Amino acid sequence: MRIAITTALRGLATNKLRSFLTMLGVIFGVAAVIVAVALGQGSRDAAIRRFERFGTTTLSVLPGRQSKGGVSFAFGSQSTLKITDVPFILKESPDVVAVSPEKSGFQQVVAGNKNTNTTVFGCGYQFPSIRHFDMLQGQFFTKEDEQSKRPVCFLGWQVYDDLFAPGQNVVGQHLFISGQYFTILGVFTERGGGGFINEDDRVYVPVTTALARLFGGQNTLSSMSVEGRDEGLMQQAQNEVSDALRKAHHLSSSKSNDFIIFNSGVAAQNSQSQANDFEQLIDALAAVALVVGGIGIMNIMLVSVTERTREIGVRKAIGAKRRNILSQFLLEALMLSLLGGMIGVAGGVVFTLYLLPTLKPSWETHLTLQPVFVAFGFSFLTGIFFGFYPAVKASKLNPIEALRYE
Repeated sequence: MRIAITTALRGLATNKLRSFLTMLGVIFGVAAVIVAVALGQGSRDAAIRRFERFGTTTLSVLPGRQSKGGVSFAFGSQSTLKITDVPFILKESPDVVAVSPEKSGFQQVVAGNKNTNTTVFGCGYQFPSIRHFDMLQGQFFTKEDEQSKRPVCFLGWQVYDDLFAPGQNVVGQHLFISGQYFTILGVFTERGGGGFINEDDRVYVPVTTALARLFGGQNTLSSMSVEGRDEGLMQQAQNEVSDALRKAHHLSSSKSNDFIIFNSGVAAQNSQSQANDFEQLIDALAAVALVVGGIGIMNIMLVSVTERTREIGVRKAIGAKRRNILSQFLLEALMLSLLGGMIGVAGGVVFTLYLLPTLKPSWETHLTLQPVFVAFGFSFLTGIFFGFYPAVKASKLNPIEALRYE
């Protein structure tokens, strides 16, 4: 076996550049598999984390879309949700365990000599548990605070960072919201976000306080967060909430809903399914790259058999058996694929861990050992599969005809 391996390596070394160019197909194929799987898994994990942060047992209810003069406005433009809908939902929906009514608006917040314009978010006392918020300081307001319409608030991380010194304990301190005095109960941990929805850039107050003190005594809501009993019952919970709201709003069967329900559990499943489809697609593209590399190996080995026909004839004439010729050419093909596989693995790992985060910081990757071993194993099989036919062709050459070959 050692002689066969030495002979195979010597055969590849005879045409170093050609051997390297042949390996490039396998190198890029293996590297593509590793990078593609890491991107696919990273994308799927990121999608799952986003929805887990939101809560896969959470429904978001928004007012419906207003339409005037044939022009449809955005969702939430119609004031159809009311504070009185909350007990109705809890009564009519057995698969719902909690509801947080919500009212939000943009207002000025002042603390000491600092101020910021931010979203004041009125919500129910169960909001943190429904939406999976964690506390950095203090404890969220209670049911009694909500019922008594107390002027208390909880800060999002961004508001805390804008108004106070880093690490400062703000529990028990005060601030002014639109000129009204509020006591700070604590701060949420940083959630991350941006654009139109940044949950860190908010001041959270009891919804009853918000409606009575900050929004002119209104009883209409901007939204509601609803917690279902179980992840597997979210579609049923959504149907129950829909039926309850239709009944509360006295909508006949001929009228469409005047509200929108966003089911994060179903959205999470759809997002994960799309991520899986994307991962399968890029895996297939990477596999095609490996197959192309394998075809390159077969092509170069067939050329090698043709070029070395006379050598094969001489070896057979002095006693080489068919299996010796077969093993030599099969080993050459295998060496090409294995060397290409090793270089491809190294390149794929380096690109995934170091180069890709620099080139595309927003792209998330998750590299595991499984795709590395699979890609390398595939390169091994590629060498055997695409090297077998040229090896068999070489072993079947007639020594007399091979010696006559010019």
